Amino acid sequence: MLKQRISLDCDKYILNLMHQLLMETDEDTPKFNKEQQILILFTQVFNSLGAIVVTHEGEIQLMSQEAEKLLSQYSLPHTPQSLPEPLQHWFKHQISLLKSKGKVLSPCLPLHIERAEKQLVIRFISNLIAEQYLLLLEEQELQVFSVSSLELLGLTKREAEVLFWVAKDKSNEAIAGLLNCKKGTVRKHLEHIHAKLDVQTRTAAVMVAIERLGLLKRSFVAISS
Repeated sequence: MLKQRISLDCDKYILNLMHQLLMETDEDTPKFNKEQQILILFTQVFNSLGAIVVTHEGEIQLMSQEAEKLLSQYSLPHTPQSLPEPLQHWFKHQISLLKSKGKVLSPCLPLHIERAEKQLVIRFISNLIAEQYLLLLEEQELQVFSVSSLELLGLTKREAEVLFWVAKDKSNEAIAGLLNCKKGTVRKHLEHIHAKLDVQTRTAAVMVAIERLGLLKRSFVAISS
């Protein structure tokens, strides 16, 4: 659900930008000049985004200035036609999963590349135009394993607190003491956590949460997500 919401948010953001471009043009402007104005504004917006348009084979069709800058900052050299090697490997993995599951939206997690205390997050949006695809690049502060971040996975605050202490290797009894509740209440929260994260064990719940928060190492996320 979190992955689908991220992709839908990206789509909505781009559509909103296009709407703003159309609203900013003067209705009295001649059609040719109006189209030129829209094109100029769209180019400015596109270059402000970290966006790369690629073919099914991974050949670059269009790359924004922001994407070029981010790739350089994260030491990801590329040719004018080809994605950097780590991105190429990850992109092919997305395509293979897309084919095997036949979904419009990518079923995979974003690629995370860490640098200092920041990370480059790369998201895959399929079926942009025919056999072309969109990669969105965004630099973020590194996510941490905290109660507030666990709530982003769809857990309630109390469920997030329980999972946080599970990750700290606390027993149900110890967690109950920390949260001032009964052991049975902790067990019930764990049942809800397992259902929401689609897991069967405490360890699996922690691992899935870590993965969805993008806290796993880059190579693992790219291959196994």
